[in-house]
Amino acid sequence: MADHLLHKKRRIFIQSVGAGTINALLDCLLEDEIISQEDMNKVRDENDTVMDKARVLIDLVIGKGPKSCLKFIKHLCEEDPQLAAKMGLHKE
Repeated sequence: MADHLLHKKRRIFIQSVGAGTINALLDCLLEDEIISQEDMNKVRDENDTVMDKARVLIDLVIGKGPKSCLKFIKHLCEEDPQLAAKMGLHKE
């Protein structure tokens, strides 16, 4: 379910998230072993704009399945409560 929810809210995330939140999410997801160091570097280094980084990050998390999406949502709620509220997300 969480993966479908993120998929539906993908555009809002891409258009609204800031660079600081992306970096915080990357750190949290790396710590949780949801993404690898290689994934993190790909998001940070291979994309020029914040929107491109956001797009790659959310697609990466959605591709990892519902459990990863739940952790992503939890971290997003902690790191950027305003964006989480805008997306209609809350911690499970």
